[in-house]
Amino acid sequence: MNENITIEISFNEKIERENQKFFFKHIWKKNFRELKKAVIYVIIFLVIGFFPLKDFDQSAMPYIFKYVGFLYIGYIFLLIYQYWVSKKKNYKLIEEYIEDFKANNNQMSYITLNDTSLEIRNTFHTFGSVWKKTSYQFVDQYLIIEIVKDRLNFVLTKQEFNNSDYDTLLHYLQKYSTKK
Repeated sequence: MNENITIEISFNEKIERENQKFFFKHIWKKNFRELKKAVIYVIIFLVIGFFPLKDFDQSAMPYIFKYVGFLYIGYIFLLIYQYWVSKKKNYKLIEEYIEDFKANNNQMSYITLNDTSLEIRNTFHTFGSVWKKTSYQFVDQYLIIEIVKDRLNFVLTKQEFNNSDYDTLLHYLQKYSTKK
């Protein structure tokens, strides 16, 4: 039995903006872990590099530790700069996407489910995937559906769906895809 179930999702500007901003923050949490590690490394290397130990400060080792510490400081500034540039660019793209959607007559998105695949489409895009290449995860109130490994994700919340459509989607995800 390969019957198609189509779920309609009405465009809601506020929810879409929230979902996209949440996903940006969710992705950058990984980079903030890197930032925390870099700060710890800076402290360790600079303390060792500037700590006066007998016979240690006459070798090249303190200079190597200082040099590595300053390299990590540069890495920290690079991560912070990259975050702010990405945030500005991403928020601009979110607003452009929302404006495009608002200008369009058809403000619906559709999720088509069957036993073999999942398809998500709207006026601008159509994305599909077989179930074995699809995964999902829950983060707070958000459902993140990943179609292309770490590259193509859809963020949805229960409030976007009508009636029992959210439960139907969850049933198919649980039955056919993998949970992260």
